[in-house]
Amino acid sequence: MGYHSEESRRVLVLAQDMGSPTVEHLEELKRALVLVLDMGSPTVEHFGGIKEGPSPGAGHGFTNNAALGGIKEGPSPGVGHGFTNRHGFTNNAALGGIKEGPSPGVGHGFTNNAALGGIKEGPSPGVGHGFTNSETLGGIKEGPSPGAGHGFTNSGTLGGIKEGPSPGIKEGPSPGVGNGFTNSGTLGGIKEGSSPGVGHRFTNSATLGGIKEGPSPGVGNGFTNSGTLGGIKEGSSPGVGHRFTNSATLGGIKEGPSPGVGNGFTNSATLGGIKEGPSPGVGHGFTNNAALGGIKAGSSPGVGHGFTNSGILGGIKEGPSPCCGNQFTTGTKP
Repeated sequence: MGYHSEESRRVLVLAQDMGSPTVEHLEELKRALVLVLDMGSPTVEHFGGIKEGPSPGAGHGFTNNAALGGIKEGPSPGVGHGFTNRHGFTNNAALGGIKEGPSPGVGHGFTNNAALGGIKEGPSPGVGHGFTNSETLGGIKEGPSPGAGHGFTNSGTLGGIKEGPSPGIKEGPSPGVGNGFTNSGTLGGIKEGSSPGVGHRFTNSATLGGIKEGPSPGVGNGFTNSGTLGGIKEGSSPGVGHRFTNSATLGGIKEGPSPGVGNGFTNSATLGGIKEGPSPGVGHGFTNNAALGGIKAGSSPGVGHGFTNSGILGGIKEGPSPCCGNQFTTGTKP
């Protein structure tokens, strides 16, 4: 067998330098011989590492072969940083990334190929940020993104353009979590104001088509305008779980604030109630239809009071009723 590797030469040097070998020398020679016998006829492609700079740290590998092919040209004093032609910072047929600046952070990948094609030209100190430009996403990142989990995309499916510190067609700040602003054939939402809350969506499409023009700091407030709901929200709704809808099934129109919980104002063929004033209480219903048809024109701050006008009762309540369980109905009250 010829000397095709450093291990072969190392075995020869060990055998010549040992003189009167110790147990440690014999163990080292044994390990070297096992490596030589196991390699067969190793070539440069088998290892292929090219080290040109100092690497005082631990666990750094710099290789150039058919499997990895990375080229390390500068110092790498840190721990666990690898620059390879396969994963991480790459330049080959699989990924082809080009790393030109420092990357002191964790888990940063800069790639440029047919699948992703991202180009990273500046530092990215954050965690898990990806900047890609390809046929599937095509996002262009031009500013810093220090946050977590923000995606900036521009493609046929989403088409978002990132120009500021947040995703989508975003023109204002959005420091919250999970805010998505998209403009595509499926959603097409346009966000023009700040949305610091959590889980707010503003969409304009064939399925929803809602237009949000003011702030919505609350949680879980939805403003939609479509064939099924079609509600139009023009004021603030700081409460929880308030819905304002205008459709064939409900058709309610809310024009004032509703800070309470669970208040519904509807106008449809089944209910048809019209609420024009504030209702801060709980569980108040004002209805006008064939079954009940009540008309409430004043305030009702109490709990569980009903004022109805129908073929069965027909009462008309025009003043306050602060007590409990009082009913004023035509046909039963003389």
